[in-house]
Order: sequence, then structure tokens, then C-alpha cells
Amino acid sequence: MRDAAPDPLAAALDRLIAQRGFDIHFQPLVAIDRAEIFAFEALTRAPADGPLHSPLVLFDTAARCGRLIELEQLIIRRAVERFKALGLPGQLFVNVTADTLLAAHGRVDHLAAEVRALGLATSRIVVELTETRPIDDLVQLGDSLQALRAQGFRIALDDLGEGFASLRRWMEMRPDFVKIDRHFIDGVAQDPLKQQFVRSIVEMAATSGGEVVAEGLEQEPDLEVLGRLGITICQGYLFARPSAAPRAQLGPQWSGRLAAAAQPHLLQNDLALPLEQGAITTAAQLARRVQTTTPAASCQDIIDLFHRDDQLLAVPVLDEHQRPLGLLRSLQVLKRSTERYFMDIFARRSCVELMDPQPLVFDVSTPLRAMSDAVASLDERLLTDGFIVTRDGAYFGSGRCSDLLKAVSDLQVHAARYANPLTLLPGNVPIDNHLDRLIEGGEAFLAAVWDIDHFKPFNDVYGYRVGDDIIRLAARVLTQAADPQHDFVGHIGGDDFVMVLRGADWEARLNRVCAGFDAAVRSFFSAEHLAAGGYETLNRQNQPTFHPLPTFSAGALLHQPGSFDSARALAAALAEPKRVAKGRAGGSRYFIDRRLHGTPHRLPTNTPSTHELAEVF
Repeated sequence: MRDAAPDPLAAALDRLIAQRGFDIHFQPLVAIDRAEIFAFEALTRAPADGPLHSPLVLFDTAARCGRLIELEQLIIRRAVERFKALGLPGQLFVNVTADTLLAAHGRVDHLAAEVRALGLATSRIVVELTETRPIDDLVQLGDSLQALRAQGFRIALDDLGEGFASLRRWMEMRPDFVKIDRHFIDGVAQDPLKQQFVRSIVEMAATSGGEVVAEGLEQEPDLEVLGRLGITICQGYLFARPSAAPRAQLGPQWSGRLAAAAQPHLLQNDLALPLEQGAITTAAQLARRVQTTTPAASCQDIIDLFHRDDQLLAVPVLDEHQRPLGLLRSLQVLKRSTERYFMDIFARRSCVELMDPQPLVFDVSTPLRAMSDAVASLDERLLTDGFIVTRDGAYFGSGRCSDLLKAVSDLQVHAARYANPLTLLPGNVPIDNHLDRLIEGGEAFLAAVWDIDHFKPFNDVYGYRVGDDIIRLAARVLTQAADPQHDFVGHIGGDDFVMVLRGADWEARLNRVCAGFDAAVRSFFSAEHLAAGGYETLNRQNQPTFHPLPTFSAGALLHQPGSFDSARALAAALAEPKRVAKGRAGGSRYFIDRRLHGTPHRLPTNTPSTHELAEVF
């Protein structure tokens, strides 16, 4: 009988494993609500000129040859080494099959020790379960995941909606992160069914306590829709391709745009909330210098320190470069010191035996919102011990959670007075102040009051959450059309907005609002309602009534110096042109009242556009 022909793929795999002949590339996961890189996913790349270059071929061959677990263990070690060597920030996502997780059962302590020996905290590792292989033993898999969590690792479920993944798996695993398969992300801006799928996943994740990651993002319109649907973390070629030497920070072309999109009110020159002097907005302002120590201090030294000062709650442990290694907590230290034989064994050893190696650490630039979110998920027993603040990785100071919670509360109270909580645009107080300032200063400008037409039936048909989404869309369209150096956008309340334009190109900006709203709002409607141009609801007499799809309309007037003496008088004059605009059919539109107010010298007359109703009363 002739010998079987040699397997070239198996031989190539033998060489690759023996020579460690693969590279690790990293692709960023971007927190679009914070305009920063949240994490990096490690991706394996075999030599480009070899038969195993395709990851699918590589891992399929490893599984067929019974070497998948061995290969993945090597990859995890290499990924951690490269991540640490490159000094990349945030979390590290590593792909692992169920085979490797099942094999890790009973050896998680060893894995955690190995990761820490490589210089990385286990809390920065996210074990991403890939769905390319079936899972034979769900009970043992659950035990392995629980052991990983106990060591500080976090868990992600990959490719939800594809392969072997299922909602049941999600419910059983309760992962920290759920990654939606790229099929549901690509083209989501044009597909209402995909939007509904993503919206449902976001709602379920909020209930289960996980975060959702959108994979395979390549188109900017999809990014805008995903943000509106509640997605906060995105990954894909739109931001960056996998690289062996990735950027540690988000490129300037994205950081500014995402920050502006997340906080539309900051686009406008004087629209930001008028924060009181000394208002706290970042971690740096909460940091205070407190007593610190080094690993040279013994357990006995720290125990004596806490005994001498009963007001001392926690002491950071710093290395020779002033980087935090951990936190010594008074309650835990004193409790352990009373354990039998503890002092006999550990009294002279380094205080690292007593420290928490995974304290809460914030960079000086971390905003209050991100800090508040992190503290909300903290064990309440640790709230009294506070957090550490760093700058460029080095110790900057320590903060108390009570101070953080008070600062968040103060900011929320302040924001409620000045900004609409749904859109964060300036509310009635700053709107009136801005208009009064322009009127008193003798400024010429165009004022427009915008309103979403047929909004109530839309809210009744699609629900209040989608209704909130369309209001946020209106806010985004208005702020994107405004000049941040000269113009103003405010949110009166509900679906009513104010826009103040001071440049000569006011007509182009009004047209941009109309066109932008009409284009973007289509993603909210079902195909059936789009085809019909609306939908039917029952009126109070229980009779069917047809309602057109929502549009955006505005009543406007051109103000010249001396026309009005207050914002109140100006608002009253805007009521009539708004009524006329809303009474017209068709797409989004505006009407300008010129009966009483001549064209200001700074705002030259423009010829009527398709959106302007040019007739005069």
C-alpha cells in the first residue's frame, strides 16, 4: 500500500509554529461617543508568500491537524508582548476559540500569572470568543469563563448573528462586550431592517449590562446612523486597517469630528454652557496629592501606617517611574493583618502582597461622564477608597468618589438650567440671552424657528424612543449647517428649535438644513411607509386618518437694527411666518416674512430658492 501524499499545509503549519513565523497586527476599536481609541483587536498574519497567509486557512489547518490550541496559546502570548512593547492604550481583544477556552479549564491561574509576568494587567485583556467552531461542553465553557472573570479578564462574544452564535449563547455567557457581525453594519444607513436589529441588540445589551461593538464599519453614513441607534464603540476600515505598528491615538481627522458630533453644542462659538468659575469637568480637577509608597515598604510598615492614622483610607503604590502599581486599602490591609499567622509570614515582605493590583485609574483628561460610568460599575465596598489620577502614565494625584459624584450632580443641575437634556443644545435661558445681546448691540441677523411637521403621529406609530432619535437628528442637521464662529442653534423644547444666522450665506445654510433633514430622515421609515408617503392612524372618532411623513419647516425673518426691543418681541413676530411655512405641503421648507423688516445691510437679499416661499403677506 502506497504512503499517503504529504500534506503541504500541515508541513507549513509545523514550520510556522516551530519558527513562531507569524506577525500580530492591531486594529483599533473607537469609542465614538468619547472620540478616542477604546481598545485594539489583535489579528494574526502568517507570511504573505506562504500557503497559510489566509487566517481562515491557517486556523482551519491547525484545527484539522490537532494543533489549534497550541497555536492560539502562542498567538495570545505574542499579542500581549507586542501590545505591551508598542505601548498601546486601552483594552486588548484577543480571539480565542471554544477549543482553547475548554482546554484552559483549570489552568486560568497560570494564564493570568503569565500575562502579569509580561507586564500587563489582566483587566486590560478581553477574551473574544470566536464563533468559527461549535461548542461541545457548555457547562465546562461556563466554568472556564467564570475562572477568567475571577482573574480579572473580560469576555466578548464575536460575530453576533453569524456562525454558531445565538441569543441563547449571549444570555448564558453574559459577556462584557457583544460584537455585531459586519453583515448587519454594512449599509445599515439604507436598511431599516438592519437598523431595527441593531436597535434591539443595543436595548438587550443595556438590560444585560454589556456593551455593543459594531464590526466592519466602512461607510460614514453608517457611522452616523449607528451613533443615533445607541452604538458607542465601532471598528472597521473607516477608522483604520489592521497594522503591525498602529497609531496609539485617533487621527486628527477623526478626533475632532467625533468630538463635535458627540457634543453638538460645542460647535457653536458662544453656545457652550456658561459653566460657573471653577466648575469641575475632568479628573485633573478632582486629584489631590496624598501619601504614597513604593514596593520597598513592608507589610508591617503599611499596617503601622494605617494604625497611626485612622483617617487614611488608601495609599497608592508607585514604581521607580512614579507609575501606579496598585492601591493599599485600609480596610483590607487591617483585616488581613488579623488573620492567623499572617504577621509571622508576611510582616517583612513587600507591601505588594497587600495591595489591590487593579485600582480605578483615570487620566487627567478623563471627562466626568466617563468617570461616573466607571464608578457606577464599581463594587460599592470600594467606593470609599477613591481612585488614582495619572498624567502620561505617571501618578498625578488621588480622588474621592464622593467628590466625583458631587461634581456630576452639580454639572447635571447646571446643565438642566441651560441646555436641553435630549440634544444638549442651549435651552430657553441662553436663547433669550443671545437674542437680547444681538438686539441690544444693533446687530443684523436672520432668525428662524424650526419645527418638525407631523411629529405626533410619527411618535405614535414608531414610539417615543425613535421620536427622540428624530429630534436628535434635527439638532445635528441644524448644527452641521451653522457656522460655529458666527451662528447660533438652540432647542426651545420638544421638536422646536431656534437658528440665528449672521453671515451673508444664510440662504445656502437654510437650504442645507432642508436637504440634510429630508435625506437623513428616510432611514427612520419602513419601506412600506416610504412607498406610501405616510401612514394611517385612528383619530378620536376611531376613523382612519392618513398622515404624511415628517418634514422640517421654519418661519424666519430678517432682522435689522431697531426692529425689536427684546427677544420676547422677536419671538412673537416669528409665530406668523412659522404658521405659513407649516401650512405648505411638500418637503422641508422655510418662509421668510419681509412685511415689516427690510433687508439688513449685512445680509444682502438673495433670490428665492426652491425651499423659500417667496410671496409676501
